[in-house]
Amino acid sequence: MIILFLLIAGNAFFLNLVLPWWSAALPGLFFGYRMNVTPIRAFGMGFFAVFLAWGAHAAYVHIASNGVLSSRMAELFGLTQEWILILITAVIGGLLSGFATLTSSLLAHSRNKK
Repeated sequence: MIILFLLIAGNAFFLNLVLPWWSAALPGLFFGYRMNVTPIRAFGMGFFAVFLAWGAHAAYVHIASNGVLSSRMAELFGLTQEWILILITAVIGGLLSGFATLTSSLLAHSRNKK
């Protein structure tokens, strides 16, 4: 299970450097189908892998820009703290990957039943 976590987190992080935001779902789709895990574990691993990857990347951007970018984006969305924006970013990425991994895991389980 830790291998699934690392594969999804690493690939999602590097894919997001060169592809659009939705590319975080691609490793979850691929590895959720290939690995033999239960659907609930697949969702959990996919969620936490990209939650940490996107959260770390958003925190890095916040630190690298001395908080200027985060504070302006938080102000744009009506948030009072920059860390709330980082948390929301991580949750959105986690849900994206979690549902992608869950979908492919359920597809693999349904194909194995036939």
